[in-house]
Amino acid sequence: MSAQENLLALLHTFEIAAHHLSFTRAAKTLNLTQGAVSQRIRHLETLLGFRLFLRLTRKLQLTDEGGRLLNVLSMSLKRINDEIEDIRVQGLRGTLSVGLPPTFAFLWLIPRLAEFRARWPGLNINFRVRAGLVDFNLERVDAAIYYSNLRYPDLYCERLADEALVPVCAPALKNSLLANGDWPADIPFIHASESVDSQDVFSEWREWCQVTNQPLPVEENFMSFNNCQMAIEAAVSGCGVAMGRKRLIKKYVAAGDLVMPFEQEIPAGHGYDLIMPRENLNRPGIVAFSQWVKEILREGSN
Repeated sequence: MSAQENLLALLHTFEIAAHHLSFTRAAKTLNLTQGAVSQRIRHLETLLGFRLFLRLTRKLQLTDEGGRLLNVLSMSLKRINDEIEDIRVQGLRGTLSVGLPPTFAFLWLIPRLAEFRARWPGLNINFRVRAGLVDFNLERVDAAIYYSNLRYPDLYCERLADEALVPVCAPALKNSLLANGDWPADIPFIHASESVDSQDVFSEWREWCQVTNQPLPVEENFMSFNNCQMAIEAAVSGCGVAMGRKRLIKKYVAAGDLVMPFEQEIPAGHGYDLIMPRENLNRPGIVAFSQWVKEILREGSN
């Protein structure tokens, strides 16, 4: 075994031991003895010139240097594995892991996935649906689309489409609104906080009222959801007036299930952003997926 191969083997042993924080469990994973693992780690520490672990009475603990090495080692191995996978499967084959916001996934992507599959039948996609941003260092996610405000300085971030806010309700409610100049006490406001960083469930309604100079009592009679689709369905069912994200409510308005009683929309200050570690930007599968998403968002704007 060459010196380079030996170093790679030692680093692999360190990574397994660091994840387990146990030489015994690492030995089982590597099919070695506990003594062999301990010997490898001591040899690696000697080669590097610094300690990787604090050997406490009943457990291991990474030193600061060990933690730094584990972080860079994990990222480097992921990049190597990703590159090998792209080469092995010839670009547009294999599996791509993508994070998505819930309602965008349900209303925009799922109805169009057959088209994607027909275009790239060899590329499998593992969707991870959640409202918050994933930690790319800890989770096996290649890229994500999120409703955000482009504030991710350590990641590649590209705005795919802007969003606008506009109130919507069932057609039967429209004539009841502000008929006498006052908001009807029995018609609640519907709030949705999905993917919004603010913990204030009233934030989108407040912003709309401020920009349009509408003194509406948005906090007096309300129901709130942390899922936009649930808020939309509540509005369709006649439960109240929802603050809609225009791209998400577009098909409901076109079908006549929802109407815009005020016909005043404002920029949301958020949009749908493509986010990923910078080293993933030119991977063929990600390029194909992101270009397809841009196409369907452009079509939806017409």
